[in-house]
Amino acid sequence: MKSKFFIYILPLILGIVATILMLNAPQPQKGAAKKTVAGAPPASVPPVIPEVTENKQETKEEETKEDTETKPEEEQEETEDDETEKETDEAVATSKLHEAFVTHAKNISQNDLWLEFIAMDDVLLRCVKAVDTIAAGDIPVEPLDFLKPKTPFSASLNAVGLLVVTVEAIARYQKAFDALRSIDMQAAVDLFNEIEPVLDEIFHGLGYPETKTFRGRLTEACTVILETPVMKGEGGLVHVAANLYKYSNPQLEELLPVQKLLIRLGETNREEIRRRVTEFAKLMKLYAE
Repeated sequence: MKSKFFIYILPLILGIVATILMLNAPQPQKGAAKKTVAGAPPASVPPVIPEVTENKQETKEEETKEDTETKPEEEQEETEDDETEKETDEAVATSKLHEAFVTHAKNISQNDLWLEFIAMDDVLLRCVKAVDTIAAGDIPVEPLDFLKPKTPFSASLNAVGLLVVTVEAIARYQKAFDALRSIDMQAAVDLFNEIEPVLDEIFHGLGYPETKTFRGRLTEACTVILETPVMKGEGGLVHVAANLYKYSNPQLEELLPVQKLLIRLGETNREEIRRRVTEFAKLMKLYAE
């Protein structure tokens, strides 16, 4: 009886004890700080307001952006000013160089065609291009366009029935021949030696590497002219089409374009050109080595 009673009464006793313990446990006072939870900020530290941090960050980003945007503009203005000043200096230097060249070039010849040529703004560039074109074996049509004849080439039968270039066709270049004959070759060499660095700079501007020199290209041009065959009289021609002829001799037809032009200038003029080029090359010591 007692044991059964105890079994029934035990849960009741445990319940009463638990209730007493809960009632006697210390209770938090009103206004007291709550217990700190792991991972949460301490109650004494004011919470960080995200909006304020973002605003400050945005302000710094905007200031940095403004500095970044302003700085390139200032640098660009300085660069543009430097480039403008550099271009101005180069233009002045080029102008002075041209004036000096014309002054010295007048000592070479007083021929009207020569004076017309050296007065051109791009005379040095024309000279370099003409030499470069001849060295390649071609006719310098573009750099010496002012020498282009106004009348077309012509040919006629000679006394033995051979089709050759006419006297009128040869005479189209008479002004150029006169200018060539008037040049003081020693004065021309002196002028070349004085402005050679400028000629090299222009030559490299055409795309040639620094290892090559304009003097070397000039030597090649002289070689092309001097290697033109020496022949008596004029080569026979074959009429191909309107104002178009070719040499009947295959060996002459296989020559470089500028060499065939020299042959068409007539025997007297060919020999004069050869003599003047030989004199110039000797004074320049182009074949000294």
